[in-house]
Parts: sequence; C-alpha cells; structure tokens
Amino acid sequence: MIAPIDISCEITVERVPRVALDRLNSASLQVLAEVGVRFPEEKTLNVFERNGADVDKKDMRVRIPESLVKESLSQAPQKMTLCARDPNRDIRLEDQKVHFITSGVGVYIYDLETGARRTATIEDTVNISRIVDFLPNIHVLQVMVSPGDVPDAVADHYKFEAAFNNATKHVSNCIGPVTSDEGAREVIEMASLVAGSREELMKRPIMSVHQAPVSPLQYTGSGLRALIEYAKAKIPICIYSMPMSGGTSPVTLAGTLVILNAEFLAGLTLLENVSPGAPMIYGSVASIMDLKSGLLPIGAPERAILSVWATNLARYYGLPCLVAGGGTDAKMPGTRAGIEKAWTALPVVLARANLIIGAGALDSASTYSYEQLIIDDEIAGGLMRIARGLEMSDETIALDLIKKVGVAGHFLGERHTLKHAREEHWFPRLYKRTQRPEDFWSLQKLGETDMAREAGEKAKEIIKTHHPEPLEKDVRTKMRTLVEAAHRRALT
Repeated sequence: MIAPIDISCEITVERVPRVALDRLNSASLQVLAEVGVRFPEEKTLNVFERNGADVDKKDMRVRIPESLVKESLSQAPQKMTLCARDPNRDIRLEDQKVHFITSGVGVYIYDLETGARRTATIEDTVNISRIVDFLPNIHVLQVMVSPGDVPDAVADHYKFEAAFNNATKHVSNCIGPVTSDEGAREVIEMASLVAGSREELMKRPIMSVHQAPVSPLQYTGSGLRALIEYAKAKIPICIYSMPMSGGTSPVTLAGTLVILNAEFLAGLTLLENVSPGAPMIYGSVASIMDLKSGLLPIGAPERAILSVWATNLARYYGLPCLVAGGGTDAKMPGTRAGIEKAWTALPVVLARANLIIGAGALDSASTYSYEQLIIDDEIAGGLMRIARGLEMSDETIALDLIKKVGVAGHFLGERHTLKHAREEHWFPRLYKRTQRPEDFWSLQKLGETDMAREAGEKAKEIIKTHHPEPLEKDVRTKMRTLVEAAHRRALT
C-alpha cells in the first residue's frame, strides 16, 4: 500500500544561490550610491532631492542611498492581478505561474496575403488584437506593432484603442518613444472608459505599461513624464532594462546584471516616491552585443541566462517579473526561428517567470509575423506542459489499474485513460501527429510542408471568424472622439 500523497513534481531550473543574489544586490546598490543614474527631467530630480538623494542638477545625475532604495522596495506590492475586460481572463502574478505575452513596438510586419515585408498599419493592430484574444496560450495582449500610418505621438492611442475594442484579455503595451505625459493621461482616460471610471480602473487595472531605460544608467525625459502619470493612476508598470553585454554593459553576464538591476531599482525608487504603492514589475529584455556585427541578437542563448537570473532577482525582491524568452534573429519563420525560440524560452519557463515576452517577433524584433505569432502560441502550449510536470498521487500512480491490466494488456479502453488523457497529455492544435513517408525531400518540399503555411491559414481564419464581445457603443464613441482629438493635435 502506497502512503497517500498529493504533490506536484515539476521540472525547474534550480534556483541560483542566495549568496550570489546578495552580491548582485550589493554591487547594484553601490552603483546607485556612487555612480548614480541620469534622469533628464527637472520634476524627477526634485522628487529625488526631496527624499534624500544626492542630486547633481547640472549633470542631471542622481546618486541614490541604499536606505531610500530599501524603503521604496518595501512600498511596492509583492502580488498583483493583471485584470482583463473579461474577469475570467484575469492573470494573477504569483506562485511562480508562467504566462506568455506578445512582443511589441515593431515597425514592420510580413503581409499575411503577399508575404512582403511592409510598414505596419492600424489594420494590423486590430487583426493582432483579435488573434491574440483567440489564442489559448498567449495570456496578455501587447499589440506587436506600432502603426506607421498615424503620427508617432498618437501611436499609443491607436494601439490601446485597437486592443480594448478587439480583445477581452489584459492589455499591456510599451510606452512609445515620443509619448507625452498628456498622451499617457489620455490613454488612462480611454482605459477608464472601458473600466467604467477612474476609480474602477484603479481597482481593476485592465491595462499595464512597460518601458526600457537607456543603458547604461539613464532614462529619457518624455518616458519619465509618461511613467509618472501611469504610476499616479496605479497602472502596473514594468521597467524592463535592455543592456547589451559587451556594448552598453560589461561583457561579463554578471556585470550586465548589475547594470540591469541598478536601472530597475532606480526607476522603482522614483515611482514609489511619486506614488507609494505603485504596482511594479521587474523586467529584463537584456542580451549580448554581437561583437562581430554590433547587432543585438535576441535569439542568443546568453539571453536566456540573463532572463533566468533576472527572474531570480525579481523573486529576491519579492516582485513579479516580465522577462524575455522566445526570441529569434531569423528573418522569417522556419527551422532557425524554432531553434532559437525554444532555447531562449525553455530555461525561462523552467525558472517559473511570471510573464515571458517574445511571441510574434522575428528578425531581432524589428519585423513581426502573423504566422510566427500562431506558431509561438503552439510553442508556448508545449512549454507550459513541460513546466507543469506531473502530479504524484495514488490516482496517477495507478497501481491498482496496472495490476488489473497485467502483462501484455493495454490501457486504451480503461476509464482511467478517458478521465486523465486531456490533463496528462498535450495535444497540438496547429499540426497533426501523423506518419506519412516521403519518397524524397527537397527544398521545395520543405517549403510546402513548413508549419508557417498552416499558421498563415489559421491566422486568416481567426481574423475572419473570431469576434470578441464588443464594447458598449457609447464607450466606443467616446474613445474614438478622444483618439481623433489627439490625432488632430499631433498634426498641428
């Protein structure tokens, strides 16, 4: 008789030693106190000055004492819910549960009909929102592209409008490079219309934002002003640093983590002093610089190492995290894209990161693809099954059943098989596990059988048939009026 047990046996990346995290934390605090971070915005400098930091207004550099960083960390919530328009699709960032989010801020996309690389449009933001709303393994919507057929100053408005109108999942977008504080306030107003009011949005934040500092150790003025507006509204904010090892950070990965960590802690300290209790997400999209070409390879295996350590640093501070995984430098869907996306995502999944960003991106995140988005949803489903591991109990060990079936029998007709098949086995949605021998193979044959063809057809089907529950007409009208007014202002 096996003793009754009910435990989950998960495959995980072993947590890094606490002493190593202590050293990274200590080094980061020294950088903040002795080197400092540049904040080129007067109001921001004043916030730091009022709270005891050493502020050099001429150089716009802030040296932050350890005590202020620790006090700020104590104010940040350790758990949060990324709420959705449909409450059944809320995402709780806790208990090391893994979720996936699309990559974003792309300028180019492969046309779904012609395959040509072109500038993204408003229509793409709508189509992407509807596809992500449909996909079962992409849990948070980031509109992957910035529309090139509107002024940059209102690109965020159009992205959020498309997302709110065409998806019921949580919406999280990167703050645009020229988004103003006024633009941030208007996006918050759009979200308030959807949520019901500003107060309801604070209770149930249906949107979040993220932004990268400019490594090494500096922020941008317009980005700071937008971040402060979002923090005041208690919108969840992810600061995801993007240092390049060997370029904008030391060539050693440990040194890169110090830069990344210092940049995050500096941003958190600012926002918690502007708006105590502002929900913060620890972020990393760090990678290496290819020292032969000067490019940022997001499919590099070192990126997975940095993401795993960033996940552990987030856990060290008791914060949720969003880290890179599933990146590729391949120009189009195919074998290379699959390899790079797998080896950059799997370690991060096993490290139990809360949010993994990367779906839909190709070509070092400069070009996006409908087909790759569909394929990445399939990859995410398989990876999540690996992360879930196995359940260990009398029911799953199935000793009585094994005794019943005995030698040379089979388990196909057993109730136990019917009961547990779907929860124990992962079933692909994009392809079928069929065996069909080929008389020969060639490059032409390879192209005809590549998964991207099926993914493209699936994307077209979703766009044609999937229609999320629409917002009320009054909400849509008010949001459209707000966006049109912002667009006219951007043209003047």
